[in-house]
Amino acid sequence: MRHALLTEVWFPEIGGSIHLYDHIYRENFPLTDSVHVIAGGNDGDEVHDASYALPVTRFSRKKYEWLKPESGLEYARMVSRVLQVLRRERIEVLHCGRVIPEGLVAWGLHKLTGIPYVVWNHGEDVALYLKYPVKKKLMRQIFQGARGVLANSSFTRATVQIAGAPSDKLHVVNPAVDADAFAGPFETQDLVERWGLSGKRVLLTVGRLTRRKGHDHVLQALARLKLQDVVYLVLSDGELEEELKALSNELGLQDVVRWVGPVSREDVARYYHVCDVFVMANRTLSDDDCEGFGMVFLEASAAGKPVLGGRSGGTVDAISHGVSGLLVDASSVDPVAEGIKTLLDDEALRKRLGEQGRAWARTFSWERAARRVRAIAAGEPLTPDAPEASASNGVERAEERAP
Repeated sequence: MRHALLTEVWFPEIGGSIHLYDHIYRENFPLTDSVHVIAGGNDGDEVHDASYALPVTRFSRKKYEWLKPESGLEYARMVSRVLQVLRRERIEVLHCGRVIPEGLVAWGLHKLTGIPYVVWNHGEDVALYLKYPVKKKLMRQIFQGARGVLANSSFTRATVQIAGAPSDKLHVVNPAVDADAFAGPFETQDLVERWGLSGKRVLLTVGRLTRRKGHDHVLQALARLKLQDVVYLVLSDGELEEELKALSNELGLQDVVRWVGPVSREDVARYYHVCDVFVMANRTLSDDDCEGFGMVFLEASAAGKPVLGGRSGGTVDAISHGVSGLLVDASSVDPVAEGIKTLLDDEALRKRLGEQGRAWARTFSWERAARRVRAIAAGEPLTPDAPEASASNGVERAEERAP
């Protein structure tokens, strides 16, 4: 079967959804099928594409401030490239990275050409669009016209159902983790020496420096706890980098926080192995922005580390509370501080959660996820080894936030 993946964001950018698509469509789709990536891009991206295993066709994301609305040109470019690939490669089904803009393009082309499509949903995008009447109406039409609607967590599933997705087309496809890639052992002495970790209890956060990830609440929690032998490693960068560094200095945490910055995928696994606790105090923001799943929690669990996360969005699917780690109300600082102290003070608890976490992470399979996506895209019955995830955890929270 001939597939095309339409996504506005793609390598060399970084992000959880990009890695999800890479694992499913490049690494685990059946070899009897073909996948062509149609992606937004910038100058120089062809260097990445030349060595990528799947064919990639780019549409420009360059914007002009004088052109209103700015999205009009991007839609035109996207439609042009999709039509080109559909005709040239004789594509049989289109996979959309999000409901808007990718799903809107697919819905229009479905009306025009009859091409079937499936649409991915990651939680935060749908929750945001529910606030806007026009986009809310468009989402319902896009979902109803799709062959399949994919949600990355039970929380996202509930949100998408509120947005109008028919239950019989709606399926949960959780992200997974390559557990062996994070299991170790790894050589980490160079990291211990570089960041001064010897004799320290180490906290780690991996994730872009954005508000919903909760780096600010971890910093404030550490300031309140006043722990003398703790180091906090912060991987990645983002729009809040300068603000967070200023907050860290204001709180007197210069000797506690290590701003590591972005690292390679290979080195991320080594950083998991030097930490004692992985923490991401994710929370739902006032505009309903939230974590759709939280693949980093599974990566840390696969490395045998206890995790601490916020009880928000789709992380309830990524963390098994009391099994792989702890879920807290990260909308305020005190629960985060309490969770950090609980895990750092109890070595036996850390060991138990870490060992259980390894087993938990292995229940998530990229191969099984890819098999589900392929069956949904083809309109085939789902196999018994891939049951639907329950939406009960997400329904109550999603309904509370529905306008």
